Amino acid sequence: MWNVPAISALSGLATPFGAALVLTFRTWSKAALAFMLALASGVMLAVVMTQLMPTSVRAGSWWWFALGSSVGLSLMFWIDDLRAVHPAEPVDPPSDQARLRVTGQAIAVALAIHNLPEGMAIGAGSAIQARLAVIIATAMALHNLPQGMSVAAPLASGGMPRRKILALTVLISAVIPLGSLIPLLVGHMSPRVNAFMLALASGVMLYVVFRHTMPEAWRCQKFFSTLGGLLTGILLMLALAGAHVH
Repeated sequence: MWNVPAISALSGLATPFGAALVLTFRTWSKAALAFMLALASGVMLAVVMTQLMPTSVRAGSWWWFALGSSVGLSLMFWIDDLRAVHPAEPVDPPSDQARLRVTGQAIAVALAIHNLPEGMAIGAGSAIQARLAVIIATAMALHNLPQGMSVAAPLASGGMPRRKILALTVLISAVIPLGSLIPLLVGHMSPRVNAFMLALASGVMLYVVFRHTMPEAWRCQKFFSTLGGLLTGILLMLALAGAHVH
């Protein structure tokens, strides 16, 4: 049982690693960032289409997959709605540094909330097959890398000390192993529960791809980097899945 939280913890450590990259190398080209975001998108799409969806349907049915993925999508819409900020016009605008610190802190809170269903996805995968948990954790790690970068960049520009930034991203990553315990405690009760959990994870991943990573990659650099990263991510996960099969 405890190997699953360990795997998910390693996946979560990609967040502080991404933060460390930003703190070490302050300048990143838009092309490099677009490639990384598209790479994470390709990885997650491949995981959903080749692993989560087929396994969920086999464990339950297409109805259970539709239900679980709809709940996952709705959950992420709700989370994004909670963290949406519509500030009133201030009388005295904050300084650029203060604004950047607030932005970084808001992203950090959002990522901590997002990481709970990510951990649940890893736990749900392990309830079906050990290799599935490894594949999902790898996909999440590639996704968490640019997440850590997105937290560290505004906080560093806002003047927060490096040690505090790294400590914050470590705390964010700790939510993933906590989330992975939830399916382990309830998922073995029924194959349909496992099917629902995997479908929920699919909904979460699809939401992140089409609402966050792909649009942001497209804004950074529209075609070559985005397309190259997307194809690389898909091929990477297909190769990883094939290696685990053999």
